[in-house]
Amino acid sequence: MILATATALEIKGFNEEAAAQFKKAIELNDDPLSRALLGHLYARSGRKDEAIEILRQLRELSKQRYVLAFNLALVHIGLGEKDAAIDLLEQAHEQRDGYNIGFIKVDPWLDPLRADPRFEALVKKFSAGNN
Repeated sequence: MILATATALEIKGFNEEAAAQFKKAIELNDDPLSRALLGHLYARSGRKDEAIEILRQLRELSKQRYVLAFNLALVHIGLGEKDAAIDLLEQAHEQRDGYNIGFIKVDPWLDPLRADPRFEALVKKFSAGNN
């Protein structure tokens, strides 16, 4: 529920309120997705250093527990690092992350990648049932 609220706030442009909700979600559950969404928000709102710090935190966390490649991709998308994001989405596909990558055709977080031929090839690969 908190992530849905935070996402709605971000979509409406209430970035500070969205960041507060993402932080609350991290405090309650420390789910890597909450942290990734906060990093994505920071990157999109010009807080690049904070987004990069969240990437560092996610990579450090991945040494202790499983962090989905999809989560890292979200931060790279926010930073405008499309090649890194697509590399990570390809990794998510290889890892059989069907839950997150299963919505590749419609996930609005992935919209900045849609014009990239590599991303479109990944969409086709997934849609063809090669997952």
